[in-house]
Amino acid sequence: MQFFTEDLLDNPYPHYARWRADAPIWQDSETGAWVLTRHDDVRAVLKDSEAYSSKAMGGDAGPLPLLADDPPRHTQLRGIVNKAFTTRMLKRIEDDVSVIASDLVDAIPEGRSIDIVQALTTPLPVAVIAQMMGIPVARGDDFKRWSDALTGTLAGASMSEREAEIGEMFAYFLSLIPERRGGQGEDLVSSVVNAEFEGQQLEDAEAVGFCMLLLIAGNETTTNLLGNLLNVLADRPDLYRSLVEHPEQIDQAIEEILRFDGPVQFLRRRLTRPATFHGQSLEVGEVVHVIMGSANRDSAVYDSADEFLLTREKNHHHTFGFGIHFCIGAPLARLEAKLALKHLLHRYPGLQRGDGDNERVASHLLRGFHHLSLRFSKST
Repeated sequence: MQFFTEDLLDNPYPHYARWRADAPIWQDSETGAWVLTRHDDVRAVLKDSEAYSSKAMGGDAGPLPLLADDPPRHTQLRGIVNKAFTTRMLKRIEDDVSVIASDLVDAIPEGRSIDIVQALTTPLPVAVIAQMMGIPVARGDDFKRWSDALTGTLAGASMSEREAEIGEMFAYFLSLIPERRGGQGEDLVSSVVNAEFEGQQLEDAEAVGFCMLLLIAGNETTTNLLGNLLNVLADRPDLYRSLVEHPEQIDQAIEEILRFDGPVQFLRRRLTRPATFHGQSLEVGEVVHVIMGSANRDSAVYDSADEFLLTREKNHHHTFGFGIHFCIGAPLARLEAKLALKHLLHRYPGLQRGDGDNERVASHLLRGFHHLSLRFSKST
């Protein structure tokens, strides 16, 4: 069997269900990696950072720190970026995020088909992270293109084109370092370049890597989370109406879409000690793919696992990872999604499918939309 197949891109969940039932662990014939799909197995791997190293994420992380780092270095470096997404920081920017979301929603025309990805789910997080990093929002198109290039989701781009975009992003952030180094700025770039690690400031290349990580963490998750949620609600007018009438359910809707159709589907880990799953022995150095998207649909843990339920309780999904590698952008993504949905529901009580084309992101790692056509109205 192979994991990276075309038929997995549109709807991976029937495949996940079959694997959970018939092959809870199997080896991908293309990469040699072992695939784990059951909830408890996925949780066990994500929880144990000593036995399952993140260095297997090297191919996905590229020049980014943290994603492919293990303790103790990971612990020390994590402290630098944790400051960017503290409760205090998010509280400070909440009003600004609300204004950005409100302005974008106000610009959505009533009763006309629009691409919600272009109108809201992309520009909102890009504008917010640009503001947090002290970077002109006018470069938003560049940020999104660079981010997609780094995550491998830039539509139609060849490897050489992706590398060129990543090089342009690297050069841009590198150019910011001299003007921010030694300054008193409170933006995230200034915080990174002036942070000290073991008594020394970060090398320029590593500081750039942190900036690139913050850019991705600050926009990709929100774009895909919101797109996936609105895609579900477009087919469920009863749920959309329930949220209009009971906006206090917004938090539950966000957590349920993170479980039901999450923006991140899997992570890689490399064994540092032997392990056994379902009678299959794995050796040191072998790689496992832990499929959070499958774990989140495991009926052994979740009642009515393949249904989207606003009433779900104990929604302990694994979309943002688990343990020391819990996604740093998760609190910001939740805040942005909550405020965007709040303004949408208040302004437009009606939601339908639009007439335009829908296009999924062509990625096994990330799940979202490049284009999603919807129509909003002031009547239900």
